[in-house]
Amino acid sequence: MAFLKDVESEELRELVKSCFKEINSLKEQLNDENKDIKTNEVVKNLLIQTENNSSTLQAKIGELTDEVSKKETSLKEKELQLQEKDTQLKEKDLKIKEMESQLKNDVLSFEDQDVIQEYKDQIKELELTVASKNQTISDLKEVEGNVDDVFTKELKEEIDLLKIENEKLKKESSYEPSQTEITQLKSVIDRQNEELKEIPTLKNQLTREVTSRDQKIKKYEEQIEELNNASSNVDTTEYESKIDDLEQKIIDLEKTNLELSNSSQNFDVNELNNKIIQLEQENKDLREKDNIVSSSSDNSINSLIDDFTKKSDELISLKADYQRLQDSSRITELQINELKNENAKLKSTLNQGHVEDNNVVEETKILKQELSSKEQELKEANTKIVSLTAEITELTEKFQEIPASDEHVNNSDNESIKKDLIDKNNDYIALKEEHSKTLAKYEVLESNYSDLEKLNKSVGEELSLTKEKLNEQDTIIKSLTTDKNVIDSKVDSLEQLLSEKDNEISDLKLKIDSSTFDEKTNNLDLNDELKATKKQLYDKDAEYDKLKLEYNQLKRTTSSQITELNEGLTKFTNDNEKILSENEYLEKTLDEKNKSINQLEQENNNLKLLVEEKDSEYETLKKNYQDSKINNADQLNELKKTVQDKNDKLAALPQKLELKDIEISQLKKLLKTAEQESASKNDDINDLRNNVQVSQEKIKQLNDQLSESSIVVDDKLKAKDDEIFKLKETYNEANQEKDQEINKLNSLINQRNYKIEELNENIVSLGDELDVVKSKLRDKEDQYIQSEEIIQSKDDTLLKKDELISEINERVGRLENKLKLKDEEFLELKSNLSEKESLIKNLKVDMADSNKKLVEMDALSTELSQKDDLIKSINEKLENNEKQLQENIDELANDQTHINELKDILERKNKEIEDHKLLLSDKNTELDKLKDLQPRLRELELEKADMKSDYEQQITSLTADLQKAELLKEDNEKKIQEINKLSEQISDKDEQISNFTQYKEYFDKMVIKPLPGLTSFQSQIYQLVPDAKSATELYDYLMDLGFMDLEKENFAKTLKALEKRGYYQRARDGDRIIWVKTNSSE
Repeated sequence: MAFLKDVESEELRELVKSCFKEINSLKEQLNDENKDIKTNEVVKNLLIQTENNSSTLQAKIGELTDEVSKKETSLKEKELQLQEKDTQLKEKDLKIKEMESQLKNDVLSFEDQDVIQEYKDQIKELELTVASKNQTISDLKEVEGNVDDVFTKELKEEIDLLKIENEKLKKESSYEPSQTEITQLKSVIDRQNEELKEIPTLKNQLTREVTSRDQKIKKYEEQIEELNNASSNVDTTEYESKIDDLEQKIIDLEKTNLELSNSSQNFDVNELNNKIIQLEQENKDLREKDNIVSSSSDNSINSLIDDFTKKSDELISLKADYQRLQDSSRITELQINELKNENAKLKSTLNQGHVEDNNVVEETKILKQELSSKEQELKEANTKIVSLTAEITELTEKFQEIPASDEHVNNSDNESIKKDLIDKNNDYIALKEEHSKTLAKYEVLESNYSDLEKLNKSVGEELSLTKEKLNEQDTIIKSLTTDKNVIDSKVDSLEQLLSEKDNEISDLKLKIDSSTFDEKTNNLDLNDELKATKKQLYDKDAEYDKLKLEYNQLKRTTSSQITELNEGLTKFTNDNEKILSENEYLEKTLDEKNKSINQLEQENNNLKLLVEEKDSEYETLKKNYQDSKINNADQLNELKKTVQDKNDKLAALPQKLELKDIEISQLKKLLKTAEQESASKNDDINDLRNNVQVSQEKIKQLNDQLSESSIVVDDKLKAKDDEIFKLKETYNEANQEKDQEINKLNSLINQRNYKIEELNENIVSLGDELDVVKSKLRDKEDQYIQSEEIIQSKDDTLLKKDELISEINERVGRLENKLKLKDEEFLELKSNLSEKESLIKNLKVDMADSNKKLVEMDALSTELSQKDDLIKSINEKLENNEKQLQENIDELANDQTHINELKDILERKNKEIEDHKLLLSDKNTELDKLKDLQPRLRELELEKADMKSDYEQQITSLTADLQKAELLKEDNEKKIQEINKLSEQISDKDEQISNFTQYKEYFDKMVIKPLPGLTSFQSQIYQLVPDAKSATELYDYLMDLGFMDLEKENFAKTLKALEKRGYYQRARDGDRIIWVKTNSSE
């Protein structure tokens, strides 16, 4: 204000003061505006920070929820492992209990104490019977030793006489069987014996076929296990439980098969024993009959009866074998059907699992993409806000730097704005080119996507073809099952024929048994019946051969059908495996293609977002340019007005100066006395004039410059108006296209704002939920520790159980040794029994001889009665023929003496016969008892063999179970090791993820645009460095991050620069100095 003292006029002074006041008021207004802008920036920064904090909180909440879900899944896996180990322990407990029960039963010798007591009682009874038999044998031997030799001689003589008479009677009998018939019967019997010999070979063939079927069933079971293992990768525990149930069903079926086979064997043995008893009774009945045919006829009929019995036994055995085959075939059919059903169920479950997994994966992918897109949109909005705030700050700083009177600065600003516009236009063109490239890439991706859809359609067609093939195979299997049903019907018809033939044979037997034989009267009838029976035998043999041929044919057809079924099943399984492998490959390719498509779509979306960002930036720059242009025009108008006012004032100055000259001349006239003062004042006036002239020249220069600049500005404004007109046209065209997008974005922004409000509300609830989740985590960790303790205790119990199993194995070995000793004792008992059976056989021979003697004695008694009749007739003839009596007196005397002797002998013999009959009845009762004991002994032998086989099976099953237990133990140990490895890997991955998140944060901070008024290096250091730390701590922190080439001097300079720009402040924390970030930096 010092230069105003030289100005004489007050008006000029007041004008200058008013100008300065206006300038000061404008400065105050600008400062107020700057303060408002700063407050707005602070508010915006706070909003951005709240949004960032909410996003970080959401990210942390998501990470925590993921960690909680992971830990829950791990805990669930641990719980499942605990459940599996509990089930394993329970199974081992059951096995140990079974082993202990078996050991107890083994210690008790066999299955139950009651059975053992029964066996002991039976053995005692047998020993008593053997002792009684020994006593009877010794008594018989003593009786035989005491019999007189004379009596034996008399008996032999009588027997010889009876034989001679029997021969005479044979000669008298007219019928004699021919040798040809006997040879034919022998040949028939030999054929049947050969066929009976062939039966065991057939049985062996049947057993081989059954074993082959069992092996095929095992193969199918292994295939099912493999399928279950493949499905366990997609799954999990449900398939394993189903497989265990199926295995238990198969084990139950095998057990039922064994029980049926054992029951059928026992049933066959019982039937044979019953038939043997019936035949023995029939033989007894035949022996007790009075009228018996001659020995040859007896032998032939007995041979025929034996042949019938053999045939019936053979038929029964064949029936039993046939029924066993049918049962085994039905069991195999049931097992095959079950396996088919299981395959179908597994396929359906696998397909459902794949479909569900694919749906879940697709849903998760879609959700992840939506989340990522939303996060990207939020980040982009945040970056836009940050960029806008930075631009606003830059513009405000530029406006602050512009002085009111500097016109050159305005020109430089206009040039910089033009340059920025040119750069932005170039960027816009480049972005348009990039957008066109991305559109081309998007079209290529769409074409690839269409190709993939075509591939999917082709794959679907292939799957439909495979389904049709499967349906065809099902129809083939159904046709085979219908053929099998037809064969079963044929088998039933054959069984009915066999039953009818058995009934016919039984009728023939009854006829043979009911027929009575007389020597003289019924020889012709017997011959006819014998011929008829022979014919029936031949017919039965022919029918038997036909049935056997049909049986063999059925067997062949069934075996061929079974092979066809097995081949069809193998083809079916192979096709299933191929289809599964193709499905897996196609699913993998589809997943890879979907991943690539998603990646490309994400890239396309990112490029679109970049284009949108650039468009928004371009629009903001346009708006800023227009605003700056308007402001500049307003300022230019104001400056023009001020300059015009000043020019007017300057134009008025020369008139005032002339007036002043007139006043000065008047004053000269008035003040002639003050010449010296006027001279000095004149000098001053001259100086002022010179100054005024200089100022006028300057004003002229300024006016010239203003006119030139106004001309240039007008030209530029015209060019800019033309450009603005063109831009308006393009802008209107672009606006029409982008208004829709803006509306969409506005709706999305409104939704986002609503969601942000909801998220802000949810942050509090999520914080509470975090506390709850943390408490749950603590509880779960406690449960996890408890579960680990339980696992350790279970492992200890498993070790104890393994020790118990080893002890049980030792006991089993001891019991096996005991069984061997008992087997030796049983063999000794067998040898004793065989010796006693040989004695019984000898006794049977003796009894047969005695029976023959009794029969001969009966014949002699009949002959004696006949002779008595003859004697009576002879006595009558003696009265008529005395001459003959005289001649035959000696003979009669001799005959009478002989007859008297014979009578005495007969009386004795009758007594002896009665005694022998009593003895025979006793022997027969004893023999019946022995015969009743023989099947019991056989049953005992069979039971002993079954028990031995059962024990062997149990031992093998126990060893297999022990091996399985060891394998399970090894698997558990491996799984525990894998779990530990996986937990270590998870912890490593968590550490890596935390490190990567830190690196991501560092990278984001490094990539963010530099803060206003800072270089990129300074803004990076400001973003990376923490708050409220000393300089050395900050430097060490940067060195740890990787700024190895950073020197302390440069770092100190950057800190000072940040302090000058207002981003840092120094503060004291005790004895040390701390660098604290200011609010303006936020």
